[in-house]
Amino acid sequence: MMNLPVIVDTSDDLLQLDARIIDYLTVHDGKSGLMERSRETYCEVVACFNAFLTEHGLSVGEESLRLYFNGLRWKFSPSSLNLHKYALLKVIRAQVGGDSRSRRLIVEKVFEQIPTYRTEKSIRRDMCLTEDQVMSLIAVASEKTQVILRFLFKTGCRVTEMVTARVKDCEVSDDRVRVLVWGKGRKPRHLEIPCDLYDDIRYAYPGLVPRTWLFEKKDGEPLSRNGVFKVIKRVGCKMGLNISPHTMRHSRATDLHIVKGVSLTATSRFLGHADPSITAKMYVHDDVDYDAVWEKDRV
Repeated sequence: MMNLPVIVDTSDDLLQLDARIIDYLTVHDGKSGLMERSRETYCEVVACFNAFLTEHGLSVGEESLRLYFNGLRWKFSPSSLNLHKYALLKVIRAQVGGDSRSRRLIVEKVFEQIPTYRTEKSIRRDMCLTEDQVMSLIAVASEKTQVILRFLFKTGCRVTEMVTARVKDCEVSDDRVRVLVWGKGRKPRHLEIPCDLYDDIRYAYPGLVPRTWLFEKKDGEPLSRNGVFKVIKRVGCKMGLNISPHTMRHSRATDLHIVKGVSLTATSRFLGHADPSITAKMYVHDDVDYDAVWEKDRV
């Protein structure tokens, strides 16, 4: 079992955060343990904060955190700011608090002074692609990119769920394949794809024998998130579209619930959301039709 790196010790001032804490969180954080994507993000946040401390000659504390987040407000979106806040809270709490409940409470008290930034959850219709647009993208894409687009749209999954899907977790039946993936917070859920798509993926990405990953490169490594982002971006540019892998998820959600009439509860379950209210806030595009309203107005 991995030991926790030296906790903030005898000195009063903590000059830098210890990035090794992130490895400890990855191993020991139970159901909410950090996935590889989160681990990389946490490392980037810690490196950014440590650089800020060095540049300004500050130590970890209420003043440095306040100044740090005041500076970030003009550089990042609300969701990125919240991610920075949560990552630093977890790392500092683990490093400074240790087994001391009182020290952890002091850390949390400091973070209470840092605002949680409100994010816009709603996904506008113009941020989503129609099924015809997705088909047009597939038509101009390479064979490897075609199966990526088809998988992302068919399943509505997150890109991390796709690149970490394993062959051993694929259950093949007569007409479909159930794929076990690990979503946010490492919660397991199943995706379903047609058998022909499963066969096309294995043909486009033969990998090694025996293979480990569903989307496996020739060297036996899985596709990277960044690699998938790049190929989706590239094929989008061919069509004059600024898209990412997550565009497929938003597009599929809108296609299911708004276009094809799948219930909100079923769409929520399909996306792996914890509650249908999350899906409603994001994908129920209820806008006022001013022309229709004004036509009925009597004032």
